[in-house]
Amino acid sequence: MGKMNPNRDTVDDAEDMMESIDELKERLSSMKKMMEERKAAGSGTKDLFQGHAPSLRGTTMIDGNFLSFVFGGSLFVILSVSVYAFYNLYHAVLKKFPSTHTEL
Repeated sequence: MGKMNPNRDTVDDAEDMMESIDELKERLSSMKKMMEERKAAGSGTKDLFQGHAPSLRGTTMIDGNFLSFVFGGSLFVILSVSVYAFYNLYHAVLKKFPSTHTEL
């Protein structure tokens, strides 16, 4: 088997890195163009990130009421499973250690 040329590997890695850097630069420039277009259209970044931009109208966003319902349901399930588990634990302990009544 022949030896691999370490210089060739570093050249390939450098070329790949340059390609990825060029791709990132292109992405950054396109994002800058989009932000400039939004600023020119009158919708700033504050509207964009808070979901009030005109481009986001009509999209269904998860609101606070829905999240409250989901977390409330999750809390109910967790509490009910906990009660069920302790109920079964209590009866298992009573079955394992029965108390004998001598007063009758």
